[in-house]
Amino acid sequence: MSCQSKSGYRSMPDPIQIKRRDFLRLGAASAGLVLGNPTLWAQDAQKPQQPVRPKTNIQEALSIPRTKYSLPGLFPGKVVEIHHPSAMTEEKINAEIVKQMIAIGIQSLTGHDLKKSFELFFQKDDVVGIKVNPVGPGLISTRLEVVDAIIDWLISNGIKPENIIIWDRFDYMLVDAGFTKERYPGIGIEGLQTMDEAAAEGKAEDDSRWLNPDGTHVSAKNFDMSVYYWADVDGPKEDKAYLNQHVFNGQYSYFGKLLTQKLTKIINVPVFKNTGNGISMATKNLGYGAICNTNRLHRPLFFDVCTEVLAFPVIRDKLVLNITDGLRAQYDGGPMSNAKFTYLYNTLFFATDPFALDMVCHNLMLQKRKAMNVNVNEHPRFTEYLRYAERLGLGIVDLQKIQHLRV
Repeated sequence: MSCQSKSGYRSMPDPIQIKRRDFLRLGAASAGLVLGNPTLWAQDAQKPQQPVRPKTNIQEALSIPRTKYSLPGLFPGKVVEIHHPSAMTEEKINAEIVKQMIAIGIQSLTGHDLKKSFELFFQKDDVVGIKVNPVGPGLISTRLEVVDAIIDWLISNGIKPENIIIWDRFDYMLVDAGFTKERYPGIGIEGLQTMDEAAAEGKAEDDSRWLNPDGTHVSAKNFDMSVYYWADVDGPKEDKAYLNQHVFNGQYSYFGKLLTQKLTKIINVPVFKNTGNGISMATKNLGYGAICNTNRLHRPLFFDVCTEVLAFPVIRDKLVLNITDGLRAQYDGGPMSNAKFTYLYNTLFFATDPFALDMVCHNLMLQKRKAMNVNVNEHPRFTEYLRYAERLGLGIVDLQKIQHLRV
């Protein structure tokens, strides 16, 4: 893999080939490779002399003209919060209440009824991707009832079921979280990539479930090699475990073809949880969920990825609505699930502007962590990526400018 992009939108050489058959036994570390390790990033951030920030192709993304849907969307800086104490009790969810919360939240965001709200964001022939967060299935993952209500809204206003696709980066995580074809007949369910968990954890010697005979990942074909986020950071070479989980190494993180070639609109449905002293919500759900080869980015760029990946038109111009699922939230131990830090929150958040949304939720998370006597670090570095987004014109994060509406 040789060339550095000038356009950011051109074909690339052949994928990386595996040259040796060493296994890296991961065990519990595999979760960190998939989800990132905020501890490592925090350690670097606390050093007196900061590492040099790697170059990226962000300027190429910014040079592309914007559309009327481009971030921060139709309602910059507006965040709607809705709470209902009976939406969820322990593991029982009241689907009707959730549906009412979705309706009220959307209407409060737009100022219009559900039909007019739909028309603001969609045309009937749109192909709509619902990006969920399936990590921590059944505990802290996106609730099926929230997705059900969104689908009902789309279909009742003319979107065909086959034009709705529930998606995430990993196919097996979708299944684990209950997003299956049996649960959603007629609705698309797509993971950008597969990963062989047994091989990643050193429990299997057979690589055929993820590795082609020519040494390429079986999911390589799912990524668009003409649309990518480039950063001057290499993924580990000749590391089979890394390739199993990240499809490519090298300096390019390709966007999924689902986003570049099929979806015309995106609804982002993250969950309310932390990652170290920061949060893993709207911007991280897409920043690390829409591309491959991400673990190389955590340590040198971490939260900046949440800003820069969303600046690319494939997300910037298609993401029309964010709904953060806080029915059950997690205030510590994230981004991996940890039951002892979860709690019933019974709250949903709505915004077109994911950066305003994350700023509001970051501050609410900070309040919760303090209330639970977590040793918090309030250094501005944990929200600098949000201010960076505002400087790029992608969102509004100044709290004096954000309209935070509680209904």
